[in-house]
Parts: sequence; C-alpha cells; structure tokens
Amino acid sequence: MKWFSLRSIQAMATTLFWWLLTTVSSSASEGLIAHAADVSQSNTQATQDLTELRLEQLLAMEVTSVSKKAQPLSQAPSAIFIVTQEDIRRSGANSIPEVLRMVPGLHVARIDSQKYAITSRGFNGRFADDLLVLIDGRTVYSPLVAGTFWEVQDFPLEDIDRIEVIRGPGGTLWGANAVNGAIHIITKKAKDTQGALITAGGGTEERAFATLRYGGTIGNALSYRLYGKGFERDSTSGTDGNHDNWRMGRTGGRLDWEPSTQDSVTLQGDYYHGLAGQMTSFPTLLAPSFSRSAIEDIRMSGGNVLGRWKHQFGSQNEMILQLYYDNTRRNELSFMEIRNTVDVDFQHRAALPFGQDLVWGIGYRVSGDRLRNSENLAFDPPEQSLRTFSAFVQDEIKLFQDKLRLTVGAKYLKNTYTGGLIQPNVRLLYNPTPNHSIWGSVTRSNRLPSRFERGSRQLIAGTPTEFVELQGNSAVRNENLWGYEIGYRAQLSVNLSVDAAAFYNHYTHSSGEQELSESLVLIRSNVTTRTYGGELAGEWRMLTWWRLRPAFSYFQVRRSAPEGIEVESGEEPAHQLSIRSLMDLTNTLEFDTTFRFVDRLPGLGISNYQNLDVRLGWRPTSHVEFSLVGHNLLEARHHEFKPEFIQTSVSQIQRGLFAKVTWRF
Repeated sequence: MKWFSLRSIQAMATTLFWWLLTTVSSSASEGLIAHAADVSQSNTQATQDLTELRLEQLLAMEVTSVSKKAQPLSQAPSAIFIVTQEDIRRSGANSIPEVLRMVPGLHVARIDSQKYAITSRGFNGRFADDLLVLIDGRTVYSPLVAGTFWEVQDFPLEDIDRIEVIRGPGGTLWGANAVNGAIHIITKKAKDTQGALITAGGGTEERAFATLRYGGTIGNALSYRLYGKGFERDSTSGTDGNHDNWRMGRTGGRLDWEPSTQDSVTLQGDYYHGLAGQMTSFPTLLAPSFSRSAIEDIRMSGGNVLGRWKHQFGSQNEMILQLYYDNTRRNELSFMEIRNTVDVDFQHRAALPFGQDLVWGIGYRVSGDRLRNSENLAFDPPEQSLRTFSAFVQDEIKLFQDKLRLTVGAKYLKNTYTGGLIQPNVRLLYNPTPNHSIWGSVTRSNRLPSRFERGSRQLIAGTPTEFVELQGNSAVRNENLWGYEIGYRAQLSVNLSVDAAAFYNHYTHSSGEQELSESLVLIRSNVTTRTYGGELAGEWRMLTWWRLRPAFSYFQVRRSAPEGIEVESGEEPAHQLSIRSLMDLTNTLEFDTTFRFVDRLPGLGISNYQNLDVRLGWRPTSHVEFSLVGHNLLEARHHEFKPEFIQTSVSQIQRGLFAKVTWRF
C-alpha cells in the first residue's frame, strides 16, 4: 500500500514550514526586547566589538581578482563584490548560480531545472558571452558557444572560501571575454577544511543531496582534503510536462604543501558525471507545428587537474606558475562535444622604486575539440584546436602619501581566430580617509568569436517547403568594448557601509543576424551597442543581532545596426532590487530572508516578478546545524527566462522547500 503520496508529503512539508515561520515570528515579536535584555552587558559589548571589527574587516578584506595580487577591498579600483563563506551558508542556496543571486548588478535567471542565464551589465542569455568565469584561476568559459555551461559548475559549497565578482571590463588581467565582468570562485586551502563534514537533505524541488568531505595532514607541511557529492533535482513546471530533472555525482580533492616559508605548492582536481533531462524541439516540414519534440537525457562528464607553485622572494616580490588540464564531455541529440584544454600561466610581482608595484605575466592555452554533428546542428570543421597566447603588464603607482593610486596596464593577446589584440586600462583610486574610496577607470576589452559564430549550421525553423538555416560566418570579428566607470565605497559609520558604481560602455562589432533569403540567415558582427547604468549596495546593522543588506541596479541599452540586421534586445531587466535580512534571534537560532524584484524582459515576453527566500537555521552545538529553507515563496510558479541555442521546453520555476543537516567532527 502506498502510505504517502508526493502531494501529501509536500503538503505536510509546507504546513511544517509555515508553522515554524509563524512560531519564530511570534516569539521574535514578543521577545526581541527580552532577548536583548537577557544578554549580559559583557557579552553585548563583546558582540558590539565584533560587529565593529566585522565592518572594518569588510574594507580590509583582501581580494586578488582586481589586480592579480592580494590587496584590501578599500584599495581595489573596480566594482567588486565579495561573497563570503558565511554569506553562502546563510543564503540557503544549494548551487553556485543560486548563490550569485545576492550579487548587486548580476542578472541571474533560471531557465529550467539545471540551466541558467547569468550576466553582468547586459547581454544575458544561456551563454552570456561577455562574462568570464573562473574557479581557482581555471577558466570554465566554453569557446564552443562563448559562455558557461552552469549545469556542470558544481562542488561542495562548504569548500568555497569566497567568490569575487567584478562588474565591468577585466580584459587587461584576465584576457579576452572578461568584457562585462568576471566571476572568480576561490576555494579554501586544505588546512582550513580539516576533519570530517557530512551534509544531507532533501525537499520538494531539491529531491535529495549529500556531501561527504574529509581533511587531514601528513607531517607539518602537507595538508589534504577529499570529497564526494551527489544530488537530484526535480523537474520544473511546463505546459507540456517538463522532463528536465537533474542528477549529478562529483568527487575530488586538494593537496597543499608548504616545504618552506617561501614556497607553497597546490595540487587539486575534480571528476563529475551526470544526467540532465530535457525535451528538445526540432524543426520539420510538417504542419501545423512544423516541429517535433524528443525527450532525452544529456550525458555530461569531465575532470580537471590543476597544479600551482608560488614562491615568495619578499613581501612584495613573488612569482606564481600555474598549469591545468581540463576535459569535458557532453552528449545530447543535437550535438556531441569532447574538449581537452591545457593552460599554462606565469606571473611575477615586484616592488619598484618610487612607490611602484609591478605585476606582469605570460600565458598559453590550447583548447581542442571533437564534435559530432546532427541533422539539426553541424560544425565545420568537426575537429579544431584553438590556441591563445597572452602577455600582460600592470603597474600601480602610489602618489601623494598613498592617498592616490594610479594603475596603468595592457594585455597583448593573439588567438587562432584573430590577429594581435591590445587591451589597455587606466585606473585611478583616491582614499581621502582609510574608510572612503573614490575610483574611476577607462578600459578596453575584447570578446573572441565562438566556434558557433564562425563555423556552424543550425536549422532554426521549418516551413511547408524548406528549412530556415542559421549559418556561421568566418568573417565574424572580435567584439570590442571601451568601458568607462566611476565608483564610491565607504564605511560611513560603525554600523553602515555603502558601495556605489556607475558605468557607460560602448561596443562595436557585436553579433547580429542578417536574413539573406527566406531559408538562410547569416551571423554578422556589425552591431554597435551602448549601455549605461549603475549599482548601489549597502549594509546596515540596525541592531547587534540584525543586519539589512539592500541592493539596487539600473541598466539601459541602445543598439544600432545596418538595415537588414536583426539584433536581440530586451533580455535584461532595467531595474533589480533585493533586500537581505539576517537575524541572530539567539546564540543558536538564525532567521534569514531575501526579497527580490526583477523587472520585465520585454524581448522575451517575460513579466516582472518578486519573490522571497527564507532560511531558518538552528545550531544546537558548534558541530551540528539544521536548516529549513523555502525558495520562491510568493508565487507558486513563475517564468525567469526562455531557452536559447537548443530549443527546449519553456519552464516555470516552482516554489520549493527543503531541509538540510550539517555535521562537522
């Protein structure tokens, strides 16, 4: 006999969640003053001291992605946002894309159960081609489609030390494709993950998930960790019934060796294998729909190995040599891809006279693929190796007793598809006081053409007599950007900090489509685009146990193209607003909420939406944590984006509840 149906389980979970929510709200409203009074004066003072230190530490926190060197956030001349491990834990997110929703200026849209569209400052899509994504210095940007397959970028969130998100051009240091921004996910050192960690949970959409990690040491100089992770996510909602459930398993580890005080060696790697369901539509010549659908399971697998050696010559004199190998395999009805990438990168930092801090480096990457074509999608040639050589130099000059810092630099890049490119940048930072920073920049960045843009044929529609084909173009050029930014970052008081940025970007040679005949559409690169906007974020500690983090972003785009060229538009929200609330109700009980408003996407016919995520966390001991999480609580289901590249079912994102337990020992 079937004692419990899925619907009854969901109903009980929903009832339990709202009962807990009501209980917490009631107890909070009746006992907030008592809660503050019950805490001893000494503990209150200690908490206040910790609060002050935390806000000061925010500006003093070291970042590495802006200048490829460790520097305090207050001295970073860029629009950068740091997601800490504590932010991740209290977000209630269960995947990297969901974590990124908290970043001001990022547009994160879920397409279906496993696919996401993520961008910074415009040009969103399943493959946002102007956003570079890295994990510990290893790029996961795909040259096949000029974007990131987010469904395979997953590992234990507890292993992340921080995520540094740069909004705006970063081509001088990170190379091509960091046009609108870069996301750098930095994992913890092995010595910071000692002992055992077990997490497990499940719910209505996050059906089941579990992580096992163990870290140890060998002698005094070597530390390591090993992990395994698996999960299953339910299908989303669709008019025809979706089949986009998602199952993934992953394992990996990291080894850190410090043979001396001057040297450190890191060796790390991962392997994953998974299935992602989807219902794919293919064009036909048969009325009335001129299409047929097929249910499939995409097979995804891959692995990587990365080695890094860092040698410290002095306090501001160091070198880093990094080498990695990355293999990815993807098999679906429309195409099959096997890609192997080898990348070597060297950089050196040296202190020079007259307050100069110089960083320079060279790099070389080979990315080779083998593709299987289908009737719907074909690449020419089916096998190709893309080679990229790069060299950069950047100098930071301290002026006027370190209150003014001038940064100048340039990167030279040569790729299989393009000749030599030079990407310069000039940045200026002014610190009138240690807690206030004003900065501005002028930067040039480039995006390289993708394999799809240069040499592909895709059937995009059917008619009673013939197919409509979208064809790549070997004459597609690299996209060019000149970006202008200004920003302000400050700790205004002990309890209030603010971060603001504004930008204007001018793009040339952006992609568009030209209809040559009723059956042939050609990809061109003769679109001019202008974007402008800004982001505003802050943190306000209202009470010692309650923090608010509001964020707002504004974006506008203007595109122009020759007659006959079609361009995509209206795929970015003009306004986004979020408010995060983090409450420490007691020493062991946490109550966190995130409200989001996302403006409409007129080009996709998607309405604006607002939603609420809630997390209730209980830590009875320092080793155990229970959490109950609700996502998208204001609507039963809603649209966030539509499929691109491969036409799959249009999905609605559903309300979800899950419970999670974390045990450290």
